[in-house]
Amino acid sequence: MSFEYFYGGQSESFSFYRIPRILITGEKYRGLSTDAKLLYGLMLDRMGLSAKNGWYDDYDRVYIYYTVDEIMEDLCCGHNKAIRLLAELDTKGIGLIERKKQGQGKPTMIYVKQFVETVPPAPRGVPASSRCPKTGSAEAPKEEVQTSQKETSRLPETGGADFPKEEANYNNKNKTDLSYTDPSNHPPDEREIEESVREQIDYPLLAQSYPYDDPDCLLELICDVLCSTAPTIRIGSENIPTPKVQDRFRRLTFEHVSYVLDAFRDTTTKIWNIRAYLLTALYNAPITIGPYYAAAVRHDFG
Repeated sequence: MSFEYFYGGQSESFSFYRIPRILITGEKYRGLSTDAKLLYGLMLDRMGLSAKNGWYDDYDRVYIYYTVDEIMEDLCCGHNKAIRLLAELDTKGIGLIERKKQGQGKPTMIYVKQFVETVPPAPRGVPASSRCPKTGSAEAPKEEVQTSQKETSRLPETGGADFPKEEANYNNKNKTDLSYTDPSNHPPDEREIEESVREQIDYPLLAQSYPYDDPDCLLELICDVLCSTAPTIRIGSENIPTPKVQDRFRRLTFEHVSYVLDAFRDTTTKIWNIRAYLLTALYNAPITIGPYYAAAVRHDFG
């Protein structure tokens, strides 16, 4: 008896992504889009390699890295759709994931949560029996929960039932383990930074409140600063260490940007270097906005 070889892409024929059945049959997940369920399955797949790499936080919780660009590539979708799918899964949506921004241009950590209700792990040293999950919930019958728990248990570094050691070490020709190395030391992800800034300054409201491209210009300027790898940034006539400038820019809110736009609109003096003017105004906004409006109030009531 002879068996045939695997050729080319056939070697990947028996590697699968797993989507929990309850996401398809559970009443709680009826409103979740099919693409969001697929994305959750891709995130579960990354959990195995996160466990292998020892990516646990101080509370022993596993986290993954999955950038917007990677989601766009994996799902063959645009930026807006990738953001929407993350929002569906996030705490403001169904709550199956929780994203934690690290700042300093580092990628967002994603905690992939269990898809059935469980009891949180007890502190270290507590008997294992007290860590057992519930035997059932309103969303899933007892038998289904017992099956699902095996899929979402904390994974040992050497592998588990759903992520055996061989699979944890699996490389395919497009996505090797290098895809799962800690990207914290990589250059900042510009798309993630832009997404964060849009939320930080409430960009949709700015775009409604101010005409032309003014909000777009400030959004781009803030992102440029947060993505900068230069040792210093020139503010006014002084070169200030970049981390200090970036820290100030991370404090900007809708009110600060509105304040800068209003002041720019009211300025009648000719500005020779608009970029430098706006950069300085944004940098100073968190510490000058209070006195500015206080003076305006005194003037109005004077």
